[in-house]
Amino acid sequence: MKKILLVTSVYTGAGHKSISDALTEQFSRMPDVEVRVIDGFELCGRLSEIPARVYGVFTRHVPALYNAAWRFTMAHPPAFRLSARLYRRHFAESIRRFQPDLILTVHSFFNIVLTRMLDRLSLRIPVVVLQADLVNIHSTWCNPRALRTVCPTPEAFSASIAQGMPPEKLKVIGFPVRGRFCDAARNTGAPEYDPSRPLRCLLISGGEGAGRLKIYAKAILEHTDAELTIVCGRNSQLQHQLQRSFLPQYSGRVKVLGFVSELEQELLRSDLLVTRGSPNTLLEAVVSAVPFIMIGPMLEQERDNPRLMQQHHLGVICASPDEIPGMISGLLADDAARLREIRAAQCAFRSFDTAREIALYVAELAGPVS
Repeated sequence: MKKILLVTSVYTGAGHKSISDALTEQFSRMPDVEVRVIDGFELCGRLSEIPARVYGVFTRHVPALYNAAWRFTMAHPPAFRLSARLYRRHFAESIRRFQPDLILTVHSFFNIVLTRMLDRLSLRIPVVVLQADLVNIHSTWCNPRALRTVCPTPEAFSASIAQGMPPEKLKVIGFPVRGRFCDAARNTGAPEYDPSRPLRCLLISGGEGAGRLKIYAKAILEHTDAELTIVCGRNSQLQHQLQRSFLPQYSGRVKVLGFVSELEQELLRSDLLVTRGSPNTLLEAVVSAVPFIMIGPMLEQERDNPRLMQQHHLGVICASPDEIPGMISGLLADDAARLREIRAAQCAFRSFDTAREIALYVAELAGPVS
């Protein structure tokens, strides 16, 4: 039985957990693989809640400060010596209990921390890294001491090479999407847009509800006849604010939701998604064949995601809320020709099996069945 320890995070946004869920689903179907998932930040004991609070505050309220910190640590890569000391005791206990053949991390923070802790514990356990960003690869994703680093795109591969990673340590496979999105799209699929009814528009901005949802929602409701569903994620304050702002005036045309556990169903009911550049949400929309408009401002790590999506004709970019009504009109012009073109490009681009391919590759790296 091959044992894989998967290190993720449920604190810093929902994206890392989505990736680990997608992979865990696939590992669970392999009779010769046992996987154990741990939240890496919980290795720090009582301090584990700090990353959640810091990440949420930075991305919601002071994204400029978050971007500045991203750029600074990109130019001055952290050594993580203190983190390795803080986390080592709990990490050693996890290793002792599970005795993994391989460690897989889907969070850049733990990339270098893991190899430092293994050195301090005199353990020779291979570490595999799965990059969770599409284009803008931070220095912390690049650790030449990892056995392999799985890149989601050729652009991520090139960025990793520029960071000094040996090419032979990199493998381009793709970005894993959770099975329920793939299964729903494969079995049902989103219906073609029907011009005889109002456009069904879904507005979402990640698990933290970051971004200027209210401004974009107002522009859509005031200047189009679209039916709008807004997903605020875990940001309950934003949800209540939007409900007070829009439900009295636009009752019947707008729904304001918090965290949605079955987001794939909301996607499949939609003709158009409006979202920021989160790779998880973008690729889930591609798999579901739901055209999207990407809105800003982007976090630094998502800066070039819109360009990548546009390059493959998977969606369009909106620079400001004032532009979005005109963009929606353009997508619906000529019997929604542009909307249909994007949907066709998504169907040609998407893959339902990327998570399975990654899981098989990692399981092979774990060595022969013991």
